[in-house]
Amino acid sequence: MSRFVPTNYFMAQRWAKEQLQGTDIDPSAPQFLLQQLHGWDATHLLLHNRDAMPVDEVKWWEDAITRLLKHEPAQYIVGQAPFYGRTFKINKNVLIPEAETAELIDWVLQEMPASPLKVLDLGTGSGVIGITLALERPNWKVSLSDISSDALTVAQKNMTNFNLELPLIKSDLFENIDQRYDLIVTNPPYIDPDDTVAMDQAVLENEPKIALFANEHGLGFYHRLFKQAGHYLTSSGQIFGETGYDQENSIQKLLHQTDEHAQICPRHDVAGKMRMIHAWDFSNAGGR
Repeated sequence: MSRFVPTNYFMAQRWAKEQLQGTDIDPSAPQFLLQQLHGWDATHLLLHNRDAMPVDEVKWWEDAITRLLKHEPAQYIVGQAPFYGRTFKINKNVLIPEAETAELIDWVLQEMPASPLKVLDLGTGSGVIGITLALERPNWKVSLSDISSDALTVAQKNMTNFNLELPLIKSDLFENIDQRYDLIVTNPPYIDPDDTVAMDQAVLENEPKIALFANEHGLGFYHRLFKQAGHYLTSSGQIFGETGYDQENSIQKLLHQTDEHAQICPRHDVAGKMRMIHAWDFSNAGGR
């Protein structure tokens, strides 16, 4: 890697582009880093192109591009990521929020009534799902749970940033939960540990494995969820969750094997791949 000679933001981006040339790294990553670091949109980045890069930022810039070259995601480098029109703090203890999760939230907001609901963001990670739902539907009572204390620390920081005080529960699935909810939303681990060959190197090397992989060919979390859900849902309680693109048939079969009473509806993302489910009518829901 060639040495970066301190200059303006335009030359900094050009130098970064030269370093990334011939690699499989997203060429827009340096621009993303600068925009997130300074809170600029694309227009303001252009307006600042001829500004001199401060001396204390030069070393950071060199280190950031070095980290990019090692396939570290830009979001982890800058410590935050945009999601649903807001900016959330993240680190390697939580997943980077993706567009599919925003689609899941869109679906929830379209399907569920705006009237007061008790909501659980199960496996919250950075808190993007629960916090977004709480901000979009202020009359919903949202709780966040996760098995990871480190993830809950990140979620707490994001709640503080958005002036929210939501219950945080450290729990492996429903282990430390003792109430029923009208709505459970989850982006759980659903990747088969044997499918790592097809995974992006940056994801595999940086994102938390506990949030990515599940046993039973990726369906282990959902098997446990479907088996216990009825005890933690109200009579009209619903579940919305993200799934793997290749699990459309297997997850429906799993639900019907686990709970014959329950109903399920899969949904495809904008790319036409099955990535979400909506399930309801579980046995024992509401104490039936």
